[in-house]
Amino acid sequence: MFKGKVIEIDRPRGFGFIETDEGAKIFFHQRWLRKIRFRDLNIGDEVVFAVNHGPRGLRAHNLQLAADIDDMVQVSRGDELFKEQFD
Repeated sequence: MFKGKVIEIDRPRGFGFIETDEGAKIFFHQRWLRKIRFRDLNIGDEVVFAVNHGPRGLRAHNLQLAADIDDMVQVSRGDELFKEQFD
């Protein structure tokens, strides 16, 4: 998984671009979002995603907000802590 920020959104056409931490600009389409609606995505949002090669270059898919991934990690760690207390 890669991490980056949304730098451009074309709402009428349903796509946008992400800039990775390394400075690469990667295309994404609204069909490739996960656990977020296109209309709720904003410029500056941090996202995590996978990358594949499309006909015009790199493209991001399975986009999720980075905050959602961080929340899942915290929950799983909390479950492990509670498990130890009750065993």
